[in-house]
Amino acid sequence: MPKLSALREEAKRKSVHICGIAIPILYLLLQKDLIIIGFLLSLFIIFVIEWLRFRGVISLPFLRNNEQKKIGAYVFFVIGAFISVLIFEKSIAITAIFMLAIGDAVSALAGVVLRINNPEMQGEKMKPPAVMLVMFITSLIIGCLVIRSLPVAVFGALGATIADGMPFKVQEVAIDDNLTIPLFSGVLMSFGSLLLK
Repeated sequence: MPKLSALREEAKRKSVHICGIAIPILYLLLQKDLIIIGFLLSLFIIFVIEWLRFRGVISLPFLRNNEQKKIGAYVFFVIGAFISVLIFEKSIAITAIFMLAIGDAVSALAGVVLRINNPEMQGEKMKPPAVMLVMFITSLIIGCLVIRSLPVAVFGALGATIADGMPFKVQEVAIDDNLTIPLFSGVLMSFGSLLLK
């Protein structure tokens, strides 16, 4: 039952990811200033946790083996969401963060189910077309539901899919897709919104 075990492990990890939907939901209910204060407090706590983790004081069970000696992906999730709130129009930021929280989780689980995606290889090579299609469709549905514009949703889904499916590196350092997914989707949705005006 290695497939079921792998699916269970990935589902456990992505349950942390799915908790990220709290960010856009709170942003729907609260003012931007309050959200920014919340992010600053969260980032402080996260950096303390990472400092303690690197010193061996604590361990985080949801981190992959290849993340144990690197900054955890959840840090990039929060940073990507924070930047999105800072630079994008509210509806676009909310949509982009939903695409990150839900789309990335669904595509990762799809890769495990289809046995065509090794989570440990994230950021090393392009994801298979089937996984990228799952990401695109999931993000497109999210975009249509949240931003209520099919053309803008298509732009956002393309950005999220490219960021999720293709590795990006700066001086041989892989850029975590938790950072690039909301930024790519947000930039393309902003561009699409300008085109449609």
